[in-house]
Amino acid sequence: MEDLVLTASDDHVARIAHESDPVRAIVELVWNAIDAEATSVTVTLERSAMDAIDNVHVQDDGHGVTSEEVASTFGRIGGSWKALSEKSKTGKRYLHGKLGEGRLRVFALGSRVSWTSVSDNAIGMREQVTITGSRSNRDRFRWDASPSTSASTGTTVTAHNDEQRSLSALDADEVVPTLRSHFAPLLLNDTSLTISYDGSTLDPSQEIAQDTTIPFLFGADGSLTASVRVIEWRTGKHRAVYFGPDADHFPVETSGTGFDTQFTYSAYVTWDGLGLDELALLGLGDLAPDGTGELWTAARTAIRDHFNSRRRERRREQVERWKKTGIYPYKSEPSNETERAERAVFDVVSGTLVPHISKTRKEAQLTLELLRDAIRHDPDKLTTILHEVVALNDVDRDTLTKLLSETSLSAIIRSANMIANRHKFLAGLEHLLFNPDDSEEVGERDHLHKILEHELWIFGESYHLMSSERGLTQLVRTHLKLEELPTKGVTPVKRWDGTSGRVDLHLAAQYKEHDHVRHLVIELKAPSVTLTQTELNQVEGYANAVRTTPAFATDRASWDFMLIGSDYDDLVDDRIHADYRDTGQFLAPAPKAGRPQVRAFVRRWRDLIDENRRRLDFVTSALEHDPSIVEGLAYVREEYSDLLPANLVAEPNDGRTE
Repeated sequence: MEDLVLTASDDHVARIAHESDPVRAIVELVWNAIDAEATSVTVTLERSAMDAIDNVHVQDDGHGVTSEEVASTFGRIGGSWKALSEKSKTGKRYLHGKLGEGRLRVFALGSRVSWTSVSDNAIGMREQVTITGSRSNRDRFRWDASPSTSASTGTTVTAHNDEQRSLSALDADEVVPTLRSHFAPLLLNDTSLTISYDGSTLDPSQEIAQDTTIPFLFGADGSLTASVRVIEWRTGKHRAVYFGPDADHFPVETSGTGFDTQFTYSAYVTWDGLGLDELALLGLGDLAPDGTGELWTAARTAIRDHFNSRRRERRREQVERWKKTGIYPYKSEPSNETERAERAVFDVVSGTLVPHISKTRKEAQLTLELLRDAIRHDPDKLTTILHEVVALNDVDRDTLTKLLSETSLSAIIRSANMIANRHKFLAGLEHLLFNPDDSEEVGERDHLHKILEHELWIFGESYHLMSSERGLTQLVRTHLKLEELPTKGVTPVKRWDGTSGRVDLHLAAQYKEHDHVRHLVIELKAPSVTLTQTELNQVEGYANAVRTTPAFATDRASWDFMLIGSDYDDLVDDRIHADYRDTGQFLAPAPKAGRPQVRAFVRRWRDLIDENRRRLDFVTSALEHDPSIVEGLAYVREEYSDLLPANLVAEPNDGRTE
């Protein structure tokens, strides 16, 4: 094999690689495949038994890298052949990368990297080129070439995560929307191109709610022409603005939050005057010199104007829906200028508050009537308006007046709504766990686990740091992090039988005033599972690993392990300590000096739900709120439709306004 030594230092290569940004590394590798005229690009995440990402593969069917191109492609940083050309080898596409740095980002994905590329060389012979590199020596690559009998050309890039660095960013919910947004213009314009990520095909056409292209003028004399394509997405929270020289390539990406905060969207600003120098200056925003800064300012104005128009459209559409359902508080047309002005203000304010207005007919009608009266009357008379609408008695009205002097009405409503929603969730959870027809469809990891990650109050209000489906070794890292100790070089933790083990939910909180770290580890079982000695031994194994592993050795920490299921057998019941039957505690060894306090519990879902109901009763009774199973299930459907079994997502018409 031959060596290629980059004309740059190892630390310079490390800076270019941006090793803390694995998502950007995926973006650059996919662009390299696209520039190689690939029609199919597949990103595969290879996971270990503990669900950690061990290897990342990016495979394409492009023209590959020939032996003649290796030196110019991998032997230097900068001076890429792409900088001298606008289009790919056969003129199929405009090129994205021009700096010769994108390939180095692969070090963000693993400590060992390789390219296996099949191509046709200069004399038309098919060959395979293999290039390897290592994070320990970033400025040196090794390569060789050999004849190939492969039927097709293409390249596979593989990154081996030997150091087990965290690649959790590649598993985040926003990765697919981010990638889909980044490649949307090209995918929409080039139907021959397919990109898939971890089993999901990036198909922006299925997620587009609205697609609008807006031309605009800018520059000192308004003589420069650019355009912005605004794509509004149906789901997700992605907001980004991209800048590029053509309709397919947008090398500069910036957050879209500063442009608009309500819509989920991607905006693609195109100006043919964006060369390398101009693109580099876009990071300065309004402060960028000459045409670049003016482009930024004009693009921001165009995007904001677009969304102001969209908000007006949404308000009109919402008002029409309220009118059709009979809950709009004005029943006749305004008869004078004063009434017309009041109506206009109401439409604007109510349209802005749509996300906070209930979709249930009765509650929405009450809110709209309150809002109408609040606009019509002096704000100081708000308590009087509430008294007239909801018939507050003198004591309640005085209480509300005092509360409003200490906090805001919106805070009061949010608190009451939170309690009501928790009560609804308990009713819905009860259905999922105990309904004889539906509970059999509910799985522990596919459904319960994912839903409960968002409802951690069930286990206690104090847990602010959570890790999900992690092994015992990750528990050590979380613990050391809270102790403000180094997390690198942690020795893998095993149970007594030598297995690794993976917990369902790990919740941890640090109490600074007491210099104490408290952990809660939850092991969930599906509704159909009756807990036995086997499940008990599993949890006890986790507890004993924490008790005996040196990395956990501190008397400033406590660990509670909780096994939860619908029911347990007599042998499990016999293990529960007689003095702690109300909490289900079955393991509580006497704490030793320099070791954490460890306890283990086994709980029935029924007991856990009832405990939470008792905690909420003092508030829910005051709210006069007692949701039915139907209301509870409707709430769970609305909040977690993407996490429920398919047969539980459909719901009957329940009188909603939209």
